[in-house]
Amino acid sequence: MPNRTDSCKLSVDPPDWDILVGSHSDAPPTQTRAWAEVKAPYGYRALRVAVLTTDGRTLALGQVLGRRLPLVKRDWLYCPYGPWWDADHPEALAVWLDAVRGSAFARHAAVLTIEPRMADGGGVRGLLTDLGFRRGVQDVQPRGTLILDLTPDEETLLSGLDRRTRYNVHLAERRGVEVRPANSPEGVERFVKLLEETRERQRFLAHDRAYYHRVWEAFAKADACDILLAAYSGEDVAGVWLVYAGRTAYYVYGASSHRHSKHKGSQLLQWRAILRARERGALTYDFWGAPVHPHKDHPLWGVYGFKKGFGGEHTVFVGAHDLSLSAFGGWSWRVGLPLARRARNLFVRGRTADVMD
Repeated sequence: MPNRTDSCKLSVDPPDWDILVGSHSDAPPTQTRAWAEVKAPYGYRALRVAVLTTDGRTLALGQVLGRRLPLVKRDWLYCPYGPWWDADHPEALAVWLDAVRGSAFARHAAVLTIEPRMADGGGVRGLLTDLGFRRGVQDVQPRGTLILDLTPDEETLLSGLDRRTRYNVHLAERRGVEVRPANSPEGVERFVKLLEETRERQRFLAHDRAYYHRVWEAFAKADACDILLAAYSGEDVAGVWLVYAGRTAYYVYGASSHRHSKHKGSQLLQWRAILRARERGALTYDFWGAPVHPHKDHPLWGVYGFKKGFGGEHTVFVGAHDLSLSAFGGWSWRVGLPLARRARNLFVRGRTADVMD
């Protein structure tokens, strides 16, 4: 791409947006129209920009959500788990950025936050620095995760589980734990009931009940989600919520009860969710969140160990990067956001650090 203006074209809010996003096997659900629908009732607007070759091949694309910041009367622009760009054509990212900055959408913006799902390394940070970005004051989506390759056959995947996890899967089967799909509004209610119990036990942040119904409605329309529930003796004991994008299944929400935990329903449920994702044609399974630096003293060490038991590869992305679009607004963002989030974390969790740190 020797001349970026002559050899590419821009497409703003293309009608085939989800097709463009879904053509990439590791496309995140946060870049789909459904995600923007979920966020719209909370004051978010969406701008979608694609950079294409003249013959229609995608070079870069990203959905930006915008919301008014309190007090400063400026907007925060946020590209969740995006943008994506062709690694062989990094200059396409500059074209995408110029289009976003020059749009009416960004006229009253204070800052643009991006979170590319690019591995931390390989010159990505240098590219972002050259474009004026600074490492973000706060990651919004998890920077670390575990990603499982689903292309091997079922027997190979099962043998890839660690020994304890594999034993617990078979134990749950022997003890009569049942796993069934719950793809309905009633299933959402059952899942949220488990999630509320989990939240009280683990003291993490969660959305209100209506939010999960919006997620269900938005992604169910596109046949892009699955809710699975594990039950023992007729009682729900664990839930998994999968969302699909590209050729990847994302384990976006999980919930469990202390009831009947000795029967290991959560392990069997996660294994069945992996098989369900594979049946639906997913090539990878993303566990959607893991500590960047796992260690035994980390508050999520137990959660990390549970996920790692299924054989995924620990992956760390480059993380959030901010670009100031207004001198005062950008300064307010860098100073005010960390203070607000530390106060929230202290109130909810009893510690100022984010749980994924």
